[in-house]
Amino acid sequence: MKKLSWILAVVTLLASGGYVLVYVYRWEWHRAQLVGILFLGALVGMSTALVLRRLNRLEAARSHPRAGQVPDPLQRLRAAPVESPPFRWLRPQDLNRTHIFIPVLLGGGVLVSGLAWLIERLAGASARAGVEEELAASLRDIAFPDEPLVPSRAEALAGPATSGDPAVRLLLGPPAAGGTR
Repeated sequence: MKKLSWILAVVTLLASGGYVLVYVYRWEWHRAQLVGILFLGALVGMSTALVLRRLNRLEAARSHPRAGQVPDPLQRLRAAPVESPPFRWLRPQDLNRTHIFIPVLLGGGVLVSGLAWLIERLAGASARAGVEEELAASLRDIAFPDEPLVPSRAEALAGPATSGDPAVRLLLGPPAAGGTR
């Protein structure tokens, strides 16, 4: 019965996943959403069943220990490896060896990086005013003019004869049938 339920769950998962792809390909969003919910339900159900199966195995192994499997806690503590002192590379007899070079190099790298960051911040703060002034001077050449580019409604109705600007006359085009140029 368990195998049948697992087979049914896997078939449901594969079929619903396939239909989600088919419905998305066909742009049938409502069907894709419904089958997607079925896919997620099957996936969550199978995941939950796997977790529960594993927990049951652990509980069974814990409640029925084999003979000699669980040693006495005192024996386990005595059999544990002894902790070595931290930073063995700092022992006095090891200071003349080259393996202390790596931590010193890393520490020096941190200091150099901090110094480079500080120099970059100072340079950015001091150069900002000059850079902004140069940028403003460059942008003045391409800035919008003070006068509007499109003629006002009155200028457009009056025709090109009233405008003294040749660019506006070009923009307005030839005069209408009754207008003067």
